[in-house]
Amino acid sequence: MDLDISQVHRHLESNLKIMGMDAHDLLVVLLLASIMNFIFGQTSLNWIMVFGIPGITALVLIFTKRNKPHNFLVHWIRYQFQPGFYSASQEIRERNTHVIARKK
Repeated sequence: MDLDISQVHRHLESNLKIMGMDAHDLLVVLLLASIMNFIFGQTSLNWIMVFGIPGITALVLIFTKRNKPHNFLVHWIRYQFQPGFYSASQEIRERNTHVIARKK
């Protein structure tokens, strides 16, 4: 009785890249393009709004995510919108619980 043997790929956790972009980033760009086409498709600004804005968004996503860890933009946006005082010391954290603004 022979065993069935199948090849197992070692990179199961790698990101799916299409045209140099992650799949969910490409989905965001295409969704933005379809929304712009729905809104500005019949106007004189259709070329700029339907192709220009999503193209600029794609370039910004490609260049801001280059050489950064996975989910860098998500964590950075969460960090920017969370108020608070960040400290490694428990004593300082307890003393400054009333501080809302983050020091820059």
